[in-house]
Amino acid sequence: MARVGEFNFIDQFLKTQSAQAQSFHRQPYALGIGDDAALIPPSALGPDEQLAVSTDMLIEGRHYVVDVDPRSLGHKALAVNLSDLAAMGARPVGCTLAAALRSIDEAWLREFLEGFFELSRDFQCPLIGGDTTGLSAGASQVFSVTVLGAVPVGQALRRDGVRIGDDLWVSGMLGGPAYALSQASQQEKLNWPAPRLALGAQLRGIATAAIDVSDGLGSEIGHLLTASGAVCAARGESGALSAVMNWEAIPLSRDVQRAVDAQALDVNDARIFAVTGGDEYELAFTAPVQRREEIRGLMQPLGLELTRIGSIQGSNSQQIVWQTADGSAIDRATEARCQQPGFTHF
Repeated sequence: MARVGEFNFIDQFLKTQSAQAQSFHRQPYALGIGDDAALIPPSALGPDEQLAVSTDMLIEGRHYVVDVDPRSLGHKALAVNLSDLAAMGARPVGCTLAAALRSIDEAWLREFLEGFFELSRDFQCPLIGGDTTGLSAGASQVFSVTVLGAVPVGQALRRDGVRIGDDLWVSGMLGGPAYALSQASQQEKLNWPAPRLALGAQLRGIATAAIDVSDGLGSEIGHLLTASGAVCAARGESGALSAVMNWEAIPLSRDVQRAVDAQALDVNDARIFAVTGGDEYELAFTAPVQRREEIRGLMQPLGLELTRIGSIQGSNSQQIVWQTADGSAIDRATEARCQQPGFTHF
């Protein structure tokens, strides 16, 4: 960094590669990379929209390995943040990138930024600012991205809207990233997650609550129950919310299903990967029973599987109950494994 210099880094690596940022600069009252702060013009938000903001970090040794493909890491650094906007039903407006680096490896950084900017172009999310700093030798590198989005006022998907009687759904097929990590192998979704922004936008006005599945399906459902249960309590409603889950309905990714079919993986172990594994970046959401056909109708135009995996009931205590399709309880050992926390950040 000392050789290249912070401002040369900004000019050579950021400004020249982000054509969208240049377009952003040309908007009246807008200001992007290169000043003390970015200015977002009123035109970036519609008259009836509010701002949605989310930040995530990727830390070397914690979230990615040292010899990671830099292009996939650049993609993932932005994708995991865009997934949060998807869970809110928001559209991207712009993003910032902060990088703490031990040194400047120009070839590595160009690959990283190629992955980052390719996704930013795909989802019209220009880089409008950020920060860079140098690290001492041996320190873990850090990439922190903040995304800004817009969502119609009062229409954001939130975690606290779950209601008794709702269906519980999940997008996509699960288990692949966790299984790949257990095998020390590579996997498309693990390295190149696809944020479900189109689905999030379509779910506005349909879903009662939503969350992105980044740390494990079971733990994310728990977050929905906790947030919504608090709202129910504030309204004076007694009891708590529980999720009754269809163990056999959990959608398994193709690579996991192939391992099951080849008898290289027990089907219950496969479902444990799907329930407790992170790095999915799918959406889990609740919706009234009467919206089932409307939700199923989204699958073909989106090219995305949407699976009804459970329902919400009232309960004396918050819990997730796993059952087979006929309503029988799953064995206790498997149920105990389902209670394992997903990815923990501390």
